[in-house]
Amino acid sequence: MSEVEKITRELLSKEFGLNQAMVAAEFEQRLQERLVYLMLNDMEGLLQLLYRIDVNEQKVKAAFAQSTPQEIAPELAKLIIDRMRQKAETRVRYREI
Repeated sequence: MSEVEKITRELLSKEFGLNQAMVAAEFEQRLQERLVYLMLNDMEGLLQLLYRIDVNEQKVKAAFAQSTPQEIAPELAKLIIDRMRQKAETRVRYREI
């Protein structure tokens, strides 16, 4: 696992309470399950979390255009993982300077 992937998992684990030791597919599945839970039980908290993570608002709106939480969750998970990966890449890049 690359340094960027390790940092990405650390960031996601911190925000969503996920186990870093899971394989990638299981990690993403658990994230999707957590997102569905938040959509059904704490939408305001989810929106605050997306804002804090700094996920692109237009992309979030497009993801929410889907009809059910089960359809929205995979797209949101991808957006969150991509944003966390960007943060991890920045950390690695500036650590090396």
